[in-house]
Amino acid sequence: MSCDAARVLLVDDHPVVRSGLAGLLQDEGFDVVGIASTEGEALELLARAPTDLAVVDLTLEHGSGFDVLATLQKRFPATSTVVYSVHEDGNQVRRALEAGAKGYVTKREDPEVLVQCLRRVRSGERFLSPRAARGMADALAKGPSSNPEQVLSPQELQVYGLTGRGLSAQGIAEQMDISVRTVETYYGRILTKLNLPGRRELRQHATEWARGAVER
Repeated sequence: MSCDAARVLLVDDHPVVRSGLAGLLQDEGFDVVGIASTEGEALELLARAPTDLAVVDLTLEHGSGFDVLATLQKRFPATSTVVYSVHEDGNQVRRALEAGAKGYVTKREDPEVLVQCLRRVRSGERFLSPRAARGMADALAKGPSSNPEQVLSPQELQVYGLTGRGLSAQGIAEQMDISVRTVETYYGRILTKLNLPGRRELRQHATEWARGAVER
């Protein structure tokens, strides 16, 4: 292993995928320093060893890859994240990029595309695989969506969900460990993205959405 090989953490809950990726990346000269199946395991590994790149699946058995992306961006900003996922929907790609991902590769791509992505991201570039880029283009062509899960960033969706559960701005700030002013900023973004006239409509809209989420 080269002394300047990029150090990579894999976050995926499928053992076969993790094993295959580890072998592929090691053969391509990367140093796989950790393998995790949950957000907690990933954070524990990152706290123990410096990591240049994290390859993250969006669908995890325990937790969400979007949460992993947001947490890594906040706590380990020096680690660049790349999504490796079955999801090709453009709105999912956009949400991942907003959560901090520097690259996005779908699992139907040739494995070499992931290798190319990691090398480009390591050099400071952003990278979308052909299928991910096509999904983004299709989503733009369809126009804006009113589905909160498609148009809101992970942090905005969390604020929206907590609002729907009846929490005040102060309560949301305490829950998310952010300032009330930041919550107010998120309110403004949510109103714009969902085309809502004001806070009262936001709370009504969020309450209905939260109720539906529980029933789903």
